[in-house]
Amino acid sequence: MAKFKILHVIAAMPVGGAENVLLTTLRLLDPQQFQSAVCCIQDKGVLGSEVEKLGIPLFELHKLRKGGWDGSIVDDLAALIKREKIDLVHAHLYHANLYARFAAKRAGVPSVITVHNTYAKRKWHRQLLNWHLARSTAKIIAVSEAARQDILQYDHVPADKVVTILNGIELQRSRSALTQEQARERLGLAADRKILVCVGRLVEQKGHTYLLQALAELKQRWPEIHLLIAGDGDWRQRLEAEAASLQLQQHVSFLGTRSDIADILRAADIYVMPSLWEGLALALLEGMAAGLPVLATSVGGAPGVLGDGTFGRLVAPGKADLLVQALDELLSSPALRQQLANAARQRAQDYDAGKMVAAVSRIYHDSLAGLARA
Repeated sequence: MAKFKILHVIAAMPVGGAENVLLTTLRLLDPQQFQSAVCCIQDKGVLGSEVEKLGIPLFELHKLRKGGWDGSIVDDLAALIKREKIDLVHAHLYHANLYARFAAKRAGVPSVITVHNTYAKRKWHRQLLNWHLARSTAKIIAVSEAARQDILQYDHVPADKVVTILNGIELQRSRSALTQEQARERLGLAADRKILVCVGRLVEQKGHTYLLQALAELKQRWPEIHLLIAGDGDWRQRLEAEAASLQLQQHVSFLGTRSDIADILRAADIYVMPSLWEGLALALLEGMAAGLPVLATSVGGAPGVLGDGTFGRLVAPGKADLLVQALDELLSSPALRQQLANAARQRAQDYDAGKMVAAVSRIYHDSLAGLARA
């Protein structure tokens, strides 16, 4: 079987969901079938260093620093595709999806893109570009059925161009070797605390502000409650200031970017995802795989994962009072937490990354075969 060269394009690789999907794909793609390279339009970021540790070539363009169109990015990408004799380009997230498709078309190779979010903030020029570029795109991957429906509805892309490949995680990476007591001790937390955990970038999308508001209400009834927030981002100072204004200093820890997420999950009693919009959050799946009862907002792929409440609790986004009610129910019932934890752990098995990467591999082969037929 011939080995095909795949160029994965992304703006940068800080710690984030889409970036982790790409890193997982790189780890699990069959090296006998595919030879991977990565191009970061900006800089490599923290996870870019992890790519290099895998022995995968990584290129940085050091561009995309300002708003507006930069045609030199297309020039650089097209030159890279030709120089490295790339057979197929796979891009992630809007800006990479935009520039990489123009470059792939110029270089005469097929392109595949992944759309990682639902369209919470629609922009007409982006919809027009997505519609235009879809004609020369071999396949568009949506990470949840909700994301696929948005692409069809707002970009007016033919249905046969868009395929849902659910995000997956490497299940063993969500499991800690520590006991809960050991995990809490490492974080300086008392054994009798009621620990909530939320993992994600500190940006508007993730809805942390509503969780902080809920925490301010819950601490009145549950003085031993404590929230762990793992992640970093543009909203960190704003959220820290909000936590201080709500007098939550003794009830919340901002942990920043962490590499020991499995151990942090091990310390917790409940996983909370208060996002305002999502595609299919990896952190939600990781919380489930770690055996935590989960509370999530009904956005993106979360309803498909959690179903009718069998595998976790769902509430509408942007509603602190609903978070309070659901968390109060979970905190009040250890039996319910255990029931949901067991169901969540079992449900997470359906989202093994091996299934995701196998489906992506089939898309690569189909796209390359389509080019050969043409």
